[in-house]
Amino acid sequence: MSTYQSSGEEPTGVATAEAGDRPGAGEAPTTAERFRLSGTDLDEACARYQEIWRGRDFRGEPVGSAFSYRYASAGDERMTLRTSTFSGRIGGEVPWLGEYVVSWFREGSGAVRHRRGRQASRASDPFTLPPELPFDLAVEPHVLNLVHVAPGFLEDTATELHGGPSQLVVFDHTAEPQPAAVETWRRAVSVATPAVVDPEGSPLLRLDAQLLLARAMLQLVPWRPMDVPRAVRAERGGKLRDAVDFVHEHAHEPITPADVARAAGMHTRTLQQLLSSRLGTSPAAYVRQVRLDRVEAELVRSRPGEVRVSDVATRWGFGNLGRFSAAYAARFGEQPRETLARQRGTDGRKVSGAGTKADS
Repeated sequence: MSTYQSSGEEPTGVATAEAGDRPGAGEAPTTAERFRLSGTDLDEACARYQEIWRGRDFRGEPVGSAFSYRYASAGDERMTLRTSTFSGRIGGEVPWLGEYVVSWFREGSGAVRHRRGRQASRASDPFTLPPELPFDLAVEPHVLNLVHVAPGFLEDTATELHGGPSQLVVFDHTAEPQPAAVETWRRAVSVATPAVVDPEGSPLLRLDAQLLLARAMLQLVPWRPMDVPRAVRAERGGKLRDAVDFVHEHAHEPITPADVARAAGMHTRTLQQLLSSRLGTSPAAYVRQVRLDRVEAELVRSRPGEVRVSDVATRWGFGNLGRFSAAYAARFGEQPRETLARQRGTDGRKVSGAGTKADS
């Protein structure tokens, strides 16, 4: 699809979509296919972009005497590559982004605001949008490229790099990608695009190309797996999702069940009842579980000889090392010193090794 190549041309052979055919930000075609819409009416453009993003209150402002827009997409249920060309300003609220998205501007600029911070475009460098988190979008006249990746596909790919099951991937949206990571991303886009967007191409080659892009995405900025229970990952998860997110975002701080309840806008007793009925746990136990996950993630990342288990455990609020080791083994099936003793292979996973300062 030449939209994603340096020529900037529109893809050929792309049928204009009718109303109801447009994929939402959390949707992708179930088979490899292409999609395009375009026009010159600003109000129509805002309505269509609002549908695409499943947004609210999308508004536009013309810049110059003539307005036009084009939106093109190609790919399948795992990944789509998209281009937005918009000659005016546009902005609105996106209550829920059901995919992982990396964007970069070929022309123009924009900013995203959400509760974890503000992201502004930096020249043509790629940046990630926040999944499963409300955000406000404000974009100047632009030509914007986007790669949308289905949650399950990216999360499964991320298990190549961390020791746990497939989980929500939380990117550090405040971090700027390093030049080497940007170059890796651009090379991956260049190499993968033909196979990803070709509806007649080999499914095996398409998957290889999608994996190349997913792995490059995971190299752009720091990230961590976040074990949000499936029961609360549904769209608009409500106050329980707010409570779970608060725990994950503030697990490194001294927080109480009352703090969690207050942040989610409910009474502590209501939080206790929700966690018990939906997740089978209590607020205090859930905070401990999240902190255990952080300990495990830190041990997985650490190299033998760099850290002591006791120091990591204490940093995450576990004072009794005997009880900590028992809880860790119950959750991860091994002692923390065993996690630390395994060295990392070339793919980022830990493999058997020895010789550490583990002391659990």
